[in-house]
Amino acid sequence: MTTRHVRTRRVPVAVLGVSVVLTVLGVAAVLAGGPQVRILVLAVTAAAIGGYVATTHPLAIFGAFAAVLGFAPFVHLPGTDIPMLLVLSVGIWVALVSVPGVEVRPGWCEMWVVALAAVALLSVVATRASASSLIEYVAWVAATATVIPIRFLPSAARTMAIRVFVSGAAAASVVGMLLLLDPSGFVARALTFTGIDPDRPNIQVVAGSEMVSTRLNGTYLEANMAGFILAGALLLALAYMSGRARAVLALVIGAGLLLTLSRSALATVVVALVLLILRTGGRRRDRMVLAGVAGIAAAAAVPAVRNRLLDSFGPTDRGTAARVKALQDFSGVMDGHWVWGLGWDRPEFRDAALAYQANFVANTPLATVYRGGVILGLLVVVVMIALVVRSWRTVRRGYVDAVLGCSIIAFMLVSLQLDYPAVTQPSATVMISMLVGLSMRHGRPPDDGQALASAAGSATPGRASRQ
Repeated sequence: MTTRHVRTRRVPVAVLGVSVVLTVLGVAAVLAGGPQVRILVLAVTAAAIGGYVATTHPLAIFGAFAAVLGFAPFVHLPGTDIPMLLVLSVGIWVALVSVPGVEVRPGWCEMWVVALAAVALLSVVATRASASSLIEYVAWVAATATVIPIRFLPSAARTMAIRVFVSGAAAASVVGMLLLLDPSGFVARALTFTGIDPDRPNIQVVAGSEMVSTRLNGTYLEANMAGFILAGALLLALAYMSGRARAVLALVIGAGLLLTLSRSALATVVVALVLLILRTGGRRRDRMVLAGVAGIAAAAAVPAVRNRLLDSFGPTDRGTAARVKALQDFSGVMDGHWVWGLGWDRPEFRDAALAYQANFVANTPLATVYRGGVILGLLVVVVMIALVVRSWRTVRRGYVDAVLGCSIIAFMLVSLQLDYPAVTQPSATVMISMLVGLSMRHGRPPDDGQALASAAGSATPGRASRQ
């Protein structure tokens, strides 16, 4: 037995021992301490148990990360207010070390992440750092940095994680539709763990010139966030699924996406598909054109979607009017705060009602300037331009690269220009980071059948520790 194998076995045993000790101490502290002590102990205990799972079954952590992002990105760690997605965003770093076949070779991607984190930290310090602002900063960095473990994940494990994410998004789409048809609240009561409050239904509506339409938000809690994640899931389904599974999942996710009535998300998918059609050929192009025509017909056939699109930029379009007003007021709001921004500890970032009143610009670069200043905003713009140029140059490498490249271009030029969740919501930040990490992945993806078989084999309990 080699020294490497001995060390591999000792690490899980050591982590298990630490987990047991912390659990025993935690139980004693919970019984004797107050509410704050209990929350702290629960968090530490969960971290210890998570560390053990991450070192013994690392692919389970990546699967859980993908499932939470796809199905319920706002679920919290039980007994706390800590988002589960952020816990798993840190956990995948620990899990990456234990995944067989990982080759970490830092490059320009890691340098850009470090640069963004450094400039953002200067902004936090310059705007009088507080505990709340540091928490916001750490959450943003944790979500942004997920690009690194995603891009170094081996091909089979990466394919497994993306398929879990797409399946989770399809399930969320179905649940969202059921919630629209659930006057009794039975489905909402069954999903309280996702953040849904059955006593206070989070129903979003949009008024048009002819009708008032209800928007799908489901387990994403907010319609634009639902559209943002479902748009990414739909495009990834085209890249990483095959055969009937691709058709069914695309249909389910696409239906949910339409019902969100999110124009920025719909426009993002349309632009990505148009670019993909332009950069591919043969039967695949023909199928995409047919799918696009079918999608347009479906959108036109749904009255709520049709009216939502036709009312765009009209007198009843309150969203456009609010965006124009925010742009007009932006320079006055930023007066005296251009260099480092208004600060990270802003209540409008955490409260939807306050965000509506503040009406800050629905644009990712300008929202970054609003919070972190023009230096950080310019750096984000440079990164976005670099991603667009790189993505356009890599779409000829193969079908998966084409889908990923066109998706990134569409998100950068459409979704991030028309909304700001990638700045304030970790789930949206993780969604973008995952797309970028997939496009910058190490190694070529295996064919669909081989990838599925390899991923299934790698996910077998205990296999990771034996290799």
